[in-house]
Amino acid sequence: MIYQSVPLEDDIRQGDIFINLPFIYANLEELNVYNTETTFRQISIDQIEEKEGSILTLFEKMDFSIVLSQDCDCLRSPFISLIVITEWERNIRSHKSWMNEIIKLNDDSPYRMYLPPEEDFNIIKRMFIDFSLIFYARRENLENLRTLRICRLNIEAMEHYREKLAYYFHRYAYTEYYPLNRKEMDEYEKWRKKKYERRIYQR
Repeated sequence: MIYQSVPLEDDIRQGDIFINLPFIYANLEELNVYNTETTFRQISIDQIEEKEGSILTLFEKMDFSIVLSQDCDCLRSPFISLIVITEWERNIRSHKSWMNEIIKLNDDSPYRMYLPPEEDFNIIKRMFIDFSLIFYARRENLENLRTLRICRLNIEAMEHYREKLAYYFHRYAYTEYYPLNRKEMDEYEKWRKKKYERRIYQR
């Protein structure tokens, strides 16, 4: 469907899909520190001193992830950015309902992009790219682990992916009710069922 095979020797490129890479994360208020004089303990990052031992890194092994970095960065940057691909769990059975949900996700969710299953690449579940979950891997590591790359987005899907990326990273964060007058603001608060801090011209 929307994927294509990638020869093992091919350079890593934007849109390459990998399996079993670690999504590294840390709770900065509960870091696991190992000190040879004691044992493990959890402390906040602002409590760490130079004499502390090693900080343990936590990670989750992701089933799927996709390369975010542009092709030129994949060739020479020391790190490559990737995005988590998440299984899309929905209690839906009819094709019509799935069609509606897929269109809605792609059109209305700026931080998500739908990926369909395709058994030829061992993608057996519906998934979506979650642009809010980004992690990094050393380029040399990924080059040595190209056996974990299962496919690449095809040309049409890549165009969609790049447009989604551009929109996600260029969104302008604004307060949607700022141009409303007082009466429109009254209706807005009724609709949202919440009170907001109004501009002078909305009071």
